[in-house]
Amino acid sequence: MDVAPHRLRDHERAAWEFHRATARWQFNASSSGGQQFTAGREDPDAPYLPLPAPARLPAGLSDAIAARASCRAFTDLPVTLAELSALLAAGYGVGGRSAGDGYTMDDRPVPSGGGLYPLEVSLLVRRVEGLAPGVHHFVPAVHGLELVREVSLPEAFVTYLFMGQHWVARAPVVFVVSFVPGRSLVKYGDRGYRYALLEAGHLVQNLNLAAVALGLGAVNLGGFYDDELAGLLRIDPETEICLYASACGWPAHPGERMASRALAESV
Repeated sequence: MDVAPHRLRDHERAAWEFHRATARWQFNASSSGGQQFTAGREDPDAPYLPLPAPARLPAGLSDAIAARASCRAFTDLPVTLAELSALLAAGYGVGGRSAGDGYTMDDRPVPSGGGLYPLEVSLLVRRVEGLAPGVHHFVPAVHGLELVREVSLPEAFVTYLFMGQHWVARAPVVFVVSFVPGRSLVKYGDRGYRYALLEAGHLVQNLNLAAVALGLGAVNLGGFYDDELAGLLRIDPETEICLYASACGWPAHPGERMASRALAESV
């Protein structure tokens, strides 16, 4: 019996309209241009903490790739600042600068359309040694953290934010990746939204592999209440969009892939 193909436009209209609206043909292939780019989100008045040198990642790339698996079962052990520093450096840090042909570029661990790097990384911190619990914002250029708000993050509240995914609230730290459209859509138009999604995937995969190399576990998250999470981060959801998140901590069952996934708890 022939099975009718699953037509996106018939079943998921919003996804279809997004895809077609950002498709390119010869008549609409030029960038929008003509607008000013949006600067970074740094707040010069926020309390600032320089991060220590990143902890060394002892595992090789092939070992990290082979060991990567979603981890939903975390212990209560805190993450150290050096470990957090390593995760942020691997995910979206600035490793140095390269110069040539009359310009300079930051050397960063993920590719970005036009070298614009329109993403921001915020942290929901519950248990990180030497770091106040609450919301922090990563400043890649100087490899440090700004304190957005010092506040307790109860498990019930974090579980609610992430749509009932209670294992998220047990992690010592949750990384939230957001997108500033004004930093790249002025160049690429609506197609830039696709580029941001791709870049967020690169960033979070780097976080995952760095976590595995350090012996940590991580689980990636696309389900959350957008406006409520933006409110906690103190960002305007009309100018900065939450895209992705990753909860990270020490696995309760190191080396046991199925136990770490805790699939029975995820349904």
